[in-house]
Amino acid sequence: MSTATETPTTSEERGLAKNLAGPQARIDVREVLRMFNRRKWHLVGVTALVCALTALFLLQLVPEYRSSALVMLDTRKAKVTNTIDVLSTGMVDIPAIQTEIEVIRSASLLGRVVDKLHLDADPEFGASRPTVIGSMIQQGKAFVAKYIPFQKVPGTDVDAPKLRAISTLTRNLVTVVRGRSYVISISVDSSDPRKAKRIVDTITDFYIVDQLQAKLDANKHATDFFNDRLEELKRNVEANERAVATFREKSGLTVAKDATIASQSLAELNSQLVQARAQRADRESRLIALQQAARNPATLGGVTEVLGNTLISSLRSQEAEVARRVGDLSQRYGDSHPRILQARAEQGQIQARIAQEVAKIISSVRGDAEAARAKEAELQAQVDLLERKAGGLGQNEVELHQLEREAQSSRAVYEDFLKRFKELREQQDIQQPDARILAAASLPTSPSFPRYGLTMSGALVLGLVLGAVVILLLERLDGGFRTGEQIERLTGRPLIGMIPALNRSTLGKLMPARFAIEKMTSAYAEALRSAYTAMTLGTLDKPPRVVMVTSSLPAEGKSTFACSLAGLVARANGDKKILVMDCDPRRSSVAGTLNVQRTGGTIDEYLAGTKSLEEVIGRDEQSGVYYVLARSNTPNSAEILDSNAMKSFISALSNQFDLIFLDTPPLMAVADALVTARLSDYVLFLVRWERTPREIAINALRLFRDLPKSIGVVLVQVDVRRHSKYGYGDYGYYYSKYKDYYSS
Repeated sequence: MSTATETPTTSEERGLAKNLAGPQARIDVREVLRMFNRRKWHLVGVTALVCALTALFLLQLVPEYRSSALVMLDTRKAKVTNTIDVLSTGMVDIPAIQTEIEVIRSASLLGRVVDKLHLDADPEFGASRPTVIGSMIQQGKAFVAKYIPFQKVPGTDVDAPKLRAISTLTRNLVTVVRGRSYVISISVDSSDPRKAKRIVDTITDFYIVDQLQAKLDANKHATDFFNDRLEELKRNVEANERAVATFREKSGLTVAKDATIASQSLAELNSQLVQARAQRADRESRLIALQQAARNPATLGGVTEVLGNTLISSLRSQEAEVARRVGDLSQRYGDSHPRILQARAEQGQIQARIAQEVAKIISSVRGDAEAARAKEAELQAQVDLLERKAGGLGQNEVELHQLEREAQSSRAVYEDFLKRFKELREQQDIQQPDARILAAASLPTSPSFPRYGLTMSGALVLGLVLGAVVILLLERLDGGFRTGEQIERLTGRPLIGMIPALNRSTLGKLMPARFAIEKMTSAYAEALRSAYTAMTLGTLDKPPRVVMVTSSLPAEGKSTFACSLAGLVARANGDKKILVMDCDPRRSSVAGTLNVQRTGGTIDEYLAGTKSLEEVIGRDEQSGVYYVLARSNTPNSAEILDSNAMKSFISALSNQFDLIFLDTPPLMAVADALVTARLSDYVLFLVRWERTPREIAINALRLFRDLPKSIGVVLVQVDVRRHSKYGYGDYGYYYSKYKDYYSS
């Protein structure tokens, strides 16, 4: 049967259209809590499922343990000797720290770790697990190799297992700088906590040993250089001294007290010239050292002239303080803050002043070197002049003095190199690495991956969220009526009663209608009585004589409700005559519902004139209710119910009986109920709790828009225990809450 599609014109229809358009935007917190309470097992089930799946997934994962060690790049140097280190890191900056991290992660260092711990044979680091067949093949290859030497092809001697182990170790190795410090954290993940600790300990040990070995190698190279150079200088000194002795012996020149003044002066000038040359060489070497140090500011601290300058020491202290302030400001404000820019400008000014002072020192040392060269040149000129003047001494004496000067100069250079060589030997014995282990690797007691507690907490939260989504989805997909408030809000019709459902254990062997008649103090009977009272109170000006009972769909309890209410009213009011008329000629069910004997005739037979009224009307002796039955599968049922004979029949019965209940077929199935509604004074529209779709019930009620009858809605077959979780105020809540007031 088609539903009406006209535009809503009445206020009631406009209210129905508004209710169908969607739920109200206002959120009722109590309703939300009640929704989660009544569907709590959905929430528990989804949460338990998510947690179980997460736990199952975690059980499939191999736990990894992380062991960590801390290595500090030590910038504080213990100066035992007054010499500059051959190899030293000096002040450590960010690029230097990153360089040290790359050294730790280098393939050469990790390769030695792999070799020492035999990680290339560890399945965790890429090695295949040994099998019986694989072992037999390896033994066969080794046996054949003893007797048949194979020539290796170039490039095939690469150790693939070792490369795989190094690659895996590189992936498992984590090296990070701890904040704004010189501390490097070295961590390794492994499925075995003891293995992780061994790997970290081995990496840190190799790193410290590598640093110390690098310094020792540098000192060794410097020592080898000095050894070779000293041997050469020693041979030069010996050769020059032998030349002097040979020339004296050959020329017969001896040192005597009666030497001439020119000879004595020449000797003194020669001595001064040697000193001037040594002074010039010393100052030039100092100038060269200063110039080289100026190119690398990190080594300025080892230069004597810089160390002795109080102004530079003061400026360095100021520079360190400003650098510390820049670090604090950068951490607090960011790089573009005016205070940081001001501090960096101040830092630049201090560095510029240090550079100026260094430049002054270099200029001063350059002036000293130039003065020493000038003095040497002047003494050389005087010696040359004196030699020309002392020509009478003979060419042999002049040549002897020249040989003596060369011998003295060679000896001075030899002694200077020898002194530096001894200092280098002393420094070699006290070499220390530029890094030290701040915290050794600890044995991890709990896995770093997976994080069981955190993961399960996340799974719990996810399960609760998914459970809430499922509950909201189920609530949105729920198309039935559950509360009286829903019925009144969505249909615009008053709810006059809620009838609780009867289970088989409560009914026993009784039918529901018989149960209401025999158990008049039960909750079921009380609910029927409340619906009847609400109907009569709502029509005080003209109590209804003919009440139609209908619904939108089949199997919603129309006949049961009509027979139960009629029997209850008849049993409770013996002075009233109550009649139940079966107005469903297609599927007659009143006789079976009341559990009574069929009469001698049916309603269609009476209207056709083949049966009398006494043959059609029957009476239940126990309850006193009268009934008129119909014949199932009656043809032309709508025409029969809409006939004038039917109207006359109802009118005649309403004069004989105090109340007539018309049990009709569902509205949405056939037109019989809509035709019968015109014969009634009041319409009881039944809605099955949770089962009747909302749209169908609303559309069914729209069919009554042109019917000037009072209509009341009854919610039947209510599960009172579950209904109590939907809120308070409905009849069903009190049936559940105050069940002790009713008999079972």
